[in-house]
Amino acid sequence: MMLKISLKLLIGLSLLTGLIAPYSALADTPLAPTAPQILKSTLFLRADRMVRYWKQPNTENYWSWVPTGSFYVLGPIGTGSKFAVDFTLPDGKPWTTVTAPVSALEPNALARVDIPGSDSHMDKRGILETGTFGFKIRLLNALNNTNETILTGKFHVGKLHKGNALPAFKNQFEYYVDQDWMMPIGYVWLDWLKDPNDPLLRVAMWFKGEGLNDTKLAAYLLYNGKQIGSTKEFGTAYKAATLLTNGMDTNDPHWERWEFSWGKVRGWNTDTSANNWADTFFLAKNPGEYEIKVLRDGKLARTTKFIVGADGKIVDNGLVANNKIGGIAMIVPVKVMGNGDGKWNPIAWKTDAFYGNPLQGFNAP
Repeated sequence: MMLKISLKLLIGLSLLTGLIAPYSALADTPLAPTAPQILKSTLFLRADRMVRYWKQPNTENYWSWVPTGSFYVLGPIGTGSKFAVDFTLPDGKPWTTVTAPVSALEPNALARVDIPGSDSHMDKRGILETGTFGFKIRLLNALNNTNETILTGKFHVGKLHKGNALPAFKNQFEYYVDQDWMMPIGYVWLDWLKDPNDPLLRVAMWFKGEGLNDTKLAAYLLYNGKQIGSTKEFGTAYKAATLLTNGMDTNDPHWERWEFSWGKVRGWNTDTSANNWADTFFLAKNPGEYEIKVLRDGKLARTTKFIVGADGKIVDNGLVANNKIGGIAMIVPVKVMGNGDGKWNPIAWKTDAFYGNPLQGFNAP
């Protein structure tokens, strides 16, 4: 199985790269939950494409697919538990159910759960259909004889023909899950988990298309219209997640999550050491409106805003809590600008956000 979801802070299935990295602020929460909670910002669904179709075992170049993915869950989860994920076809009929193990978790403990993909290129669950598929994630516990639905939703699968026009390649299609709903949804948070005394401000945004790197993206932070931070100077811009097709071919659908921070912009300072903070800008001392502008290849590609209140804290818009997203990052609407992302669906967020769990109270700019 050729599968690539390269995730540094949000870990999905990364069998191709072998990346196993610690979770980020988006996978943490300041309050201990009393029931298991899937962190919706860490759920990724994909099409695991195979090079055979089990109903035509002797036909080469007959590609099919099965679903796969991953998510993070917060405890408590009791001993003897496992997850089951039920998938339905576009006509609503049952398709397949897969199970995924999970360890017992104390409240607020975190675990990654992998949704198994294909077991071989002749996997008898493989299909050729595209369209809108449903899913239900359940938590089963054999000791307590419980079966609890944790999350339901839907996802859209499309396909692209691969190869030339010869008859031998007529059934060769790459399959993909449409992730365009992510584009106008950004995240802002203070990374107090890493630096509790002087947390960095971090911002995450999604981009479509390939070939991005930290020389092509630059994020600027403005306070009341004045620039106070640039990722080109004492800042960072790095790729935190990549969602690709199995083939990873040029021009295949390709989404990347980039995260930005500014070394001299912090939330507050309770550090009593001899560190020199003379050139550091602290949000807690500067209430008002902040704006992030991101250039892609020198052209304005993204903007978003947030407010710091008179109490020195980022004003929470309530989207995360009200929509039960989980995590400490605040969701912010992101304006997607320019043509650097190529073709994408600007209204996908209205129905498809978080795989069929659209945000109440959210409006894309």
